[in-house]
Amino acid sequence: MSHTRSARAGRVRRVCVFARLDAPGMGDLVQRNIFLKLLRDAHPDATVTMVVGESTARAHRTLLERHGYADDILTCPDPARPPADPALPEHFLCLLREREFDLCLVDPDSTGLDASHAHAAGIPHRVALPDGGPGDARITRPVHLPRPLLGRTDLYEYATGLAAALGLPTPLRAASVVPPFPYTPGTDPYPPGDGPRVAVHPGGAPHWNRRWPAERYARLCGRLLAAGAQVMLIGSADERAELVELRDACPPAGERLQVLVPAGLDALATTLASAHLLVGNDSAPAHIAAALRVPTVVLYGPTDTEYLWSRIYPRHHGVSLQYACRTLRRSAHAPAATRCDRGCATAYAPDAGYPHCLADLDVATVWSAVATRLGTGHERQATP
Repeated sequence: MSHTRSARAGRVRRVCVFARLDAPGMGDLVQRNIFLKLLRDAHPDATVTMVVGESTARAHRTLLERHGYADDILTCPDPARPPADPALPEHFLCLLREREFDLCLVDPDSTGLDASHAHAAGIPHRVALPDGGPGDARITRPVHLPRPLLGRTDLYEYATGLAAALGLPTPLRAASVVPPFPYTPGTDPYPPGDGPRVAVHPGGAPHWNRRWPAERYARLCGRLLAAGAQVMLIGSADERAELVELRDACPPAGERLQVLVPAGLDALATTLASAHLLVGNDSAPAHIAAALRVPTVVLYGPTDTEYLWSRIYPRHHGVSLQYACRTLRRSAHAPAATRCDRGCATAYAPDAGYPHCLADLDVATVWSAVATRLGTGHERQATP
């Protein structure tokens, strides 16, 4: 061990997070702010570096650099797809050694980058959740999970276990686990006027069918407009045509019904923070809204992931028919080949039909949740 490393042995100045995730969505990365903020609380003077795959860095660099809790990012090769050799190249391990990190946190979903690589790079403190893999023997601070309250470990329980491993006081307050979403506020996009402001996000990742049918959104928007709401249809640039089509299918409402494609994450966060409620599919805007403490009504179909954040998103309300077959996980490489027990295709194609768990979800059920949360959301912003 070098003299420099020996001198730094008793303190933590450089921290890295191994997050070599397999094709993560934006919402997946927003959730990583939970872990990053705990690291910052435990080591407030340390520099925090997030290690991600090259494709993740290209697709989400703005989010990682400007809307997260890491100081910088370090790219590594993307996870190898079987039967490729999963070994990391030696030059990347050399790069880790050169950074002289004092502590490494291994994300529980990190693929092919674990505590054994941190050990090989000379990182003395290695925090990770044991998973039965080869890296377990090199963990110096294991994350011990409390007994699951909901039958399976949720993000509150993982955050509690991580906080304990980092030496932070526990138990954590569930409503404070998710840190605020960092953003620079812009111009409020809603027109002046009375009535609750509702952001509606009918889209989402096109390769994974989590979408409620568009005609149901049109009917829901009709109810919102009849109730005097200002409705902002939001989505990405490649969803603009769908948003316009949805707007045209709704009752005419002038400025109270608009299409908005935010110019970036700052604009999206400003729109959500200005709303009383977000209604939408299980996608990144829902996670950003939760981090902004904005009430949400989120519709769940072939996944059963809402249990993960049900306790840490106190203003979040999931609507699901809870069919027994709703246990699918997103396949980044072959989504069209993934099917549920009912034979529902998961690749998004409106003309191919929707999963039963979403097609069977009626407007009345969703409206009941929306009406309840609208009252909560309006009081939230109207109260001094």
